[in-house]
Amino acid sequence: MLSRAGKLTNEMKPPPGMIFAGSGDVVDSGEVQVPARGGLPPRAFRRVREYIFAHPAENISNRALAQLAGLSSFHFARAFKQSAGMSPHRFVLTSRVERVKHLLAETDLPLAQIAVTAGFADQSHCTRRFRELVGMTPSRFRWLRR
Repeated sequence: MLSRAGKLTNEMKPPPGMIFAGSGDVVDSGEVQVPARGGLPPRAFRRVREYIFAHPAENISNRALAQLAGLSSFHFARAFKQSAGMSPHRFVLTSRVERVKHLLAETDLPLAQIAVTAGFADQSHCTRRFRELVGMTPSRFRWLRR
């Protein structure tokens, strides 16, 4: 990456306007990227996150999340992305994949049942998103964890 002076640097920096509030995964540890300006108020962001984590198997729309935050859908999507560093939909998918990872490691449930429990439409949808975000299939993940 090039610094402002045009020199190469090896350190990765957050996007402009973002301050890291710790390292770790958003879903696992609860640590988040906090915006320097703008974004959702911390209380609204926490309320939306808690709703997403409490309702993993439901079909969660941006409109419902926006109502929790008291904003229009468009403004909510922009503010959420600034607060979390990803779109609301991507955040929901990431939290569902994290739940699948937990269930794969801790239970012997069949993948089809895990997929529905985590909120995916079916097993193929779960596998597609899991591979996209984790880099391997759920069955391979389970096999490597044993």
